[in-house]
Amino acid sequence: MKVVYSNLHRGYVPGDVVENGLVRPSRDVPERLDALLRAVKNAGLDVVDASDHGRAPLAAVHSTAYLDFLANAYQEWQSSGLPGRVFPAVFETKSQAYRDDWSVIAKAGFFMRDQITPVDEGTWLAAYWSAQTALTAAELVKRGERQVYALCRPSGHHAGRNFGGGATYLNNVAIAAKWFARGGERVAILDVDVHHGNGTQDIFWNDDRFFFSSVHRSSAGYYPHFTGYRDEVGGPAARGSTFNWPLLENAADGEFVEGVKRCLGAALRQDPVAVFVSLGFDALASDPASGLRVTEQAFETIGTILRSIAVPVILVQEGGYDVGALESAASRLLSGFKVTE
Repeated sequence: MKVVYSNLHRGYVPGDVVENGLVRPSRDVPERLDALLRAVKNAGLDVVDASDHGRAPLAAVHSTAYLDFLANAYQEWQSSGLPGRVFPAVFETKSQAYRDDWSVIAKAGFFMRDQITPVDEGTWLAAYWSAQTALTAAELVKRGERQVYALCRPSGHHAGRNFGGGATYLNNVAIAAKWFARGGERVAILDVDVHHGNGTQDIFWNDDRFFFSSVHRSSAGYYPHFTGYRDEVGGPAARGSTFNWPLLENAADGEFVEGVKRCLGAALRQDPVAVFVSLGFDALASDPASGLRVTEQAFETIGTILRSIAVPVILVQEGGYDVGALESAASRLLSGFKVTE
């Protein structure tokens, strides 16, 4: 099994963010990937550098205006004499309202969904190479690998076609899946992060070539708040291509593993040529996301479940913020996965 990694994630250091009206340090620190990198190296896996596939695969998923905003926002913010990082302060919710001649303040409020997703000097480069990490993993599977793990940071599953949020900017799994399926193949995405993958659902909502399933804590009073309910099953052209399995607050191993099984079963019934897994470790009871009460043993069980998939599997890293537990949790998952050449 190969693991794809880019050291350029280190330029992304969000600092303090605002959540629910309170200032707190961002949980997405570079040490997260250090812990995961130790886990894969201890497992004896082959770590390879991400390769550059250019901007075109990103533009196949995200709007040109949004990509331009991410690439230029910090410089425009600084040039406007504004202090610090790009933080949205006013929000425009009508998708048809966008104007190219808006100020960077207006653009930030249009494209960014919250105040835990600031844009600073290193954001675009880190997000760009996080997407390239997922793309490289997809390319390796195209070349014959059966299982590949993309160590992406920042995460991606909250980023939609025209927006970012939840500490995500580019939707790594969607970019890689769409590039992989550019010949028209049917692909499945399984999201096991504690938060609903609202961005991934947004991108593939009306595209029946992609099946999206997600097990997560219910969004009733929990991020991303607006999506992830059972009755969300896909748009008019893709009815039945979305499957959500929300869990009650503080659900533990049994409910979480059962949800993974249900979501994976629904995905495999679509007969996909590959399964992309949005892999989060933030369901852990010790995680500061405080969503579920899952133990490391559950991740070993999930690894065993994923091992049984007959088609290629691409793991794409999403959340997981208990730095002290990440290495052990990832090791347990990889132990269950027992990857083969």
